[in-house]
Amino acid sequence: MLFVALIVTVLMSLAAIAMIRSVDTANLAIGNLAFRQSAILPANYAIEMATAALFNDANIGGNAPIADTTANMAAQNYYAAYLNADDQYGIPQPLQTKTTATALTQQFTDGASNKITYVIERMCNSAAPNIPADHSATASWCDMMPPKVSFGQTVNDPRLNPYPPVAFFRVTVRVDGPQRTTSFIQAVLR
Repeated sequence: MLFVALIVTVLMSLAAIAMIRSVDTANLAIGNLAFRQSAILPANYAIEMATAALFNDANIGGNAPIADTTANMAAQNYYAAYLNADDQYGIPQPLQTKTTATALTQQFTDGASNKITYVIERMCNSAAPNIPADHSATASWCDMMPPKVSFGQTVNDPRLNPYPPVAFFRVTVRVDGPQRTTSFIQAVLR
C-alpha cells in the first residue's frame, strides 16, 4: 500500500510540474500578445509622422519636410524608389535588423520605452527601362493610382479629371519594445 501511495504521489508531483510549466508558457504567450498590441499605437503615430513628412495638407505647419519626392532624403528615411531588398516577410533592408534600424535618422522613443523607426519608399522601380530624366512618377515605372473624382465621372477623361495620377508610397514601421519584442507594420499612402 505504501509503495502504491509513493507512486501516486510521484505521478501527482509530475502532473503539478507539467501544469506549472503550461501556465508559464501561456503567460509568456499572453505577454507577447500584449507587447504586440501595445506596438500598434506608436506605429500608427509613426505612420502619421510619415504622412506629415510627405504631404503638405497632412502637416500641421503646412510645409512637408520632403519637398522633392524624386530624390532620396536620408534625414527623413525617404527613398525615391522601391529598395527591392525585402526579406521573405516584406520588410525593407534598412529595418530588418536592429543594427541597421538604429543607423536611421527618423526614430523616436515613446513613454512605454518602445523604440519606433520608419522607412518611406516611393513605389517606383529603379530598374525599369523607361524612367524619365527628372524621375517624375509615371505609369511606366511607378505603381500609380488615379485621383479620386466625383461620383459618375470617368477617371481617365482629362476633361472631367484634370488631376494627374499619383504614385503610391509604402511606409514600414519597426517597433522595438520591452523584452526584445519587435513588431512591423506597413501602410500604403497615396
